[in-house]
Amino acid sequence: MTSGPTIHVDPANITVVVLAGGRATRMGGVDKACVDAGGHRLIDRVLSSVAGFPVVVVSSRNPTIDDPDVRLVAEDPPFSGPVPAIARGVAEVETEFTFITTVDAPRAAEFLPQLAQALGAGRTTDDADHSSTPPYDVAVIRSSEGFLEPLIALWRTAALRLAARGDGAAKRIYDGVHYAEVAGDGREKDFDTLEAVASEFGK
Repeated sequence: MTSGPTIHVDPANITVVVLAGGRATRMGGVDKACVDAGGHRLIDRVLSSVAGFPVVVVSSRNPTIDDPDVRLVAEDPPFSGPVPAIARGVAEVETEFTFITTVDAPRAAEFLPQLAQALGAGRTTDDADHSSTPPYDVAVIRSSEGFLEPLIALWRTAALRLAARGDGAAKRIYDGVHYAEVAGDGREKDFDTLEAVASEFGK
């Protein structure tokens, strides 16, 4: 069977915004970014998965991040919810595209090639003409269970700035935007309890 063309994602054209500011009530209120996941903090697993990309981490708790290429910005006000956090993060973005992900979904960045292809932000090895690519605002994961994952998505930055205004549920920012869907396969899973993290990564 012949495989499809390889998708190349240009790190210079995509900024990763990692949302790490939640209250983590199901984890007992700990800093989710610093939860141990098999010997590595969740935040470190996420940052490792997007090495080479410009990264902005939005947090209410100021976790220690040793990478000088990662910008850590404060959610303002703290614990204000995903939409204000996205707005805070995208304010730091200078690239054409923005990948939104969360600190508790450490494998989500593995979808970047598929998301880029769906959005028309990737370059394929077959050098196909992409002039007819639909003008999507965003490509977003639909989970293997059939749910839209609004916080795992690759956006055109200009569209995201317009969408991430006000507050409310994260799905609200998809109202009125033209989005493509990419099928999840389990890698989009987020871990919102300590037990789930331990089960996946070991203690």
